[in-house]
Amino acid sequence: MNMKNNIIIFLVALWFLPCRALAQYKDYRTYFPELDSLEQVLATNPPEGKELRDIYFQLTKGYQGINTQKSMEYARKHISLSIPLNLWKNLANSYNVLGNNFVDISQYDSAMVYYGNALDATERMNDFPKKYSKEEIDDNFSKNYGAIGNLYSIQGKNREAIEYYTKAMKLFEKHDWKESLTLVHSNIGEVYRSMDNYPQAKIHHIKADSLAHITGDSLHIAVEKYYFGYLYLDTKDYENALQNAEKAYEYFFSHPVVGDVKPNTLSLLSQIYLEGYGDDLRAEEYARQALVLLDKYNNPRAKAVSLSILSSVYLKRGQWRNAEQAALKALATDDSEPVNTLACYRILSKVYSHQGNAVKVDEYFDKYASLQSSWSTANYQSAIREMEVKYDTEKKEQKITVLEERQRFTIWLSISTVVILLLALVAFFFFWRWAVQKRQLAESHIQQLEQEKQLIAAQSLLDGETRERSRLARDLHDGLGSILASTKINLLEMKKDATLEYASLERYNSALDLLDKSMSEMRRVAHHLMPETLASAGLKQSVADFIASIPNATFSYYGDESRFDSKLEETVYRIAHELVTNALKHSGAEQILVDIVRYDNHVTLAVQDDGCGFDPDAASSNGMGMNNIRTRVNAFNGNLTIVSKQGVGTEANVEFVLN
Repeated sequence: MNMKNNIIIFLVALWFLPCRALAQYKDYRTYFPELDSLEQVLATNPPEGKELRDIYFQLTKGYQGINTQKSMEYARKHISLSIPLNLWKNLANSYNVLGNNFVDISQYDSAMVYYGNALDATERMNDFPKKYSKEEIDDNFSKNYGAIGNLYSIQGKNREAIEYYTKAMKLFEKHDWKESLTLVHSNIGEVYRSMDNYPQAKIHHIKADSLAHITGDSLHIAVEKYYFGYLYLDTKDYENALQNAEKAYEYFFSHPVVGDVKPNTLSLLSQIYLEGYGDDLRAEEYARQALVLLDKYNNPRAKAVSLSILSSVYLKRGQWRNAEQAALKALATDDSEPVNTLACYRILSKVYSHQGNAVKVDEYFDKYASLQSSWSTANYQSAIREMEVKYDTEKKEQKITVLEERQRFTIWLSISTVVILLLALVAFFFFWRWAVQKRQLAESHIQQLEQEKQLIAAQSLLDGETRERSRLARDLHDGLGSILASTKINLLEMKKDATLEYASLERYNSALDLLDKSMSEMRRVAHHLMPETLASAGLKQSVADFIASIPNATFSYYGDESRFDSKLEETVYRIAHELVTNALKHSGAEQILVDIVRYDNHVTLAVQDDGCGFDPDAASSNGMGMNNIRTRVNAFNGNLTIVSKQGVGTEANVEFVLN
């Protein structure tokens, strides 16, 4: 398993998802300096009643993520005082913190039990509507839904994680809790990233970043920089990965942030320098700094990850003994996180292979195969099969090396012949490689010219279509519109000078109504051909006006609202119109969701419906409407992705790069 994913799982748990998660992080900053003084109060002059319970809970929260044992100790004291008085909110809060602490020490079954207790206590709050407001109850429900989502995400149970994150999100949206929406989008983005679904992960992280800017949450803006660092690392865009990681590092190390976010950022930088730039010296430096910081926190999972990164540094240098010791120490520190454990097994197998220890190679390969067999999910199976083949190959190569050592004495007389043959093969290889590269370069140039030709043709076609739409709209409005208006005026003038029977008057009025309807239809057609709102107010307002006319459609816009290229704005509008029209005509959808996200130099359009779905690869899906959409996307070098399942619904995503 590639080391690129070995921090994804445990890092999601860093941002436990209470409804007031931002406030909780600020609580850490407030409680931390006061912990000693609160304990001094308990030792010298302990209060009673509510004041004592409040101190216990402040210590419970204050020590969370700093001293797990003390946090759990004070949580249990808080619970023991709250049970006799049926203080359900107190109980729900302490059970939640206990669950978080058990996650920190990788005891996931116990964590789930306490989250269940927290949900039960929250349910009992409903029995006292005068004592607890609906907002307080929803706050506790969402806090525990988010924590359970984190727990499932850590364990690689992605479907269950998304289910509980969605439950929490509904309550956040109900109360417009933007800080918490920021966190849940961030966590959902990490789940998608762990599944290698990078486009969907990017959409959710962009939403989280946009919300963080709206609320002015500088902490989470830095957190999103951290996550974008991993997203770009996963897609091997090392330059952007380093830029985002360094911005996160600059913020976290200049602010009094409590928790293991600092060492995690150091681990990210270590991986970027090792994998992206081959700089093992800086990678080692950051990994060691992370380990020094982790000595202050009780987070064995994070420490195990940093040790495995350090082991990879030694492996790259060929320092087999150091790599072995670091990997074994990582496993001894924490082996509950499958991705990191698999990475350590992989490192140890390679170390023992280079050392010629076939017994140890077999031992750790068997451990690797056993663990991946019991834990792997659909999104990891392909990579695991690849690793099995790789390790099997390494085992065979090791056996071949041993055999060659034994036979070395019998083949030394053939060395001269083998050298000559190898030189000839090398010369032939370089000549063949030169010929292949020359041919590939020519083919690439031809392909580039052809793509440019197609792009120019597509843009010319769209420019012609735009001009023709403008002309038709103008002709309809100025020509046919004027004729219809003149006709109506003449009819009205004729009526003044004529006396009509009742029946004739009825036909006359019907004719006027029909004329009014014709004029309205003409204006509607002219507006669709070239909407005035698009030119005057921009993409957001024109799409909003269009969606407002559809009862079962919802439109959301995220990010920068400034104008961009008018041709591209019109293209996005036309694609949105076509996708929504297709959903209305063919899917039988009860709900259509339209999202536009504008971030940095990208704009993304997503249209989702819960209709009957279709097969995107079938011939029936290549009608005129879809061909028009593909032509528009290709004209601006965009990307179109359609995911559909019959009976479930359809999601279409379009992304353009802004010049």
